[in-house]
Amino acid sequence: MELSAVLITYNAAKHLQRTLKALHEVADEIIIVDSGSQDGTKAIALQFPKVRWFERPFEGYGQQKNYANSLARGRYILSVDADEELSPELRQAILQEKGYWKADAYRMLRVAIYCGAEIRAGDWYPDWKVRLFRRDIGRWSEDPVHERLIIPKGSKVAALSGEMWHYTYDTPEENLLRTSKYARLQAEFLYKSGYKSSWARGFFRFFYRFVKSLFLKGGWRLGWRGVSIAFLGAVFYPLREIYLAEKEAQATEALSHGASVSSPNVSPDDRNKSMPLGSEDQEAHPLS
Repeated sequence: MELSAVLITYNAAKHLQRTLKALHEVADEIIIVDSGSQDGTKAIALQFPKVRWFERPFEGYGQQKNYANSLARGRYILSVDADEELSPELRQAILQEKGYWKADAYRMLRVAIYCGAEIRAGDWYPDWKVRLFRRDIGRWSEDPVHERLIIPKGSKVAALSGEMWHYTYDTPEENLLRTSKYARLQAEFLYKSGYKSSWARGFFRFFYRFVKSLFLKGGWRLGWRGVSIAFLGAVFYPLREIYLAEKEAQATEALSHGASVSSPNVSPDDRNKSMPLGSEDQEAHPLS
């Protein structure tokens, strides 16, 4: 078997049909590991003959994806999220490589669909992702918030033509809520890692990210969508510092009363969503 498509799901019915339809054209099997969907995800998935359905409690993005990868039987793995779709050109490029692999891993251009429009400027573009890789070399990091694909240094990585369309948010309000959730989750991670809040860091990163996205990367050409992406991407940083400072204050108060502070868990609602686009610096460098 040459190619296994792998994805994790939770209440992913909204976009799953088109995701699986595209994958069905290129993959020999489709591995889905679900963590308790209640919205018809399973019924949609089992309409596709190549799907192998598994269920497992959610313990984190990286852990779930690594488990799903362990179930794959293909020489190569194509890792996608439940809100992504392979374009026809990308499907054709994968089929041309399939069985005649020339690289250890392949990167592809991910294009966001934001509030009904393609985003081809600003901080979200271009967004290259390595998502196709040899099964024996790729694994996901098990960071509590932002999982990253890890492949050995020296691996040959090639680029594929075509695009992977990422259906992100239907409204700015949805974007804001997601940004707030991720900021809180990363604040929790930083607190556990011993970092302290810093207003200077938060607001410096806010202004840098906003100016970079809206002006340096041409987000202004997108109109209100460009402003929304720039602002809501930048506001992640002061929000993170607010939540980190809140956590510090809670810990201080708890210590004064001889109690402990509980830790929040990853929300089930976040399991399908990719991290907000343009946040690779957040993944690699928590305090950037």
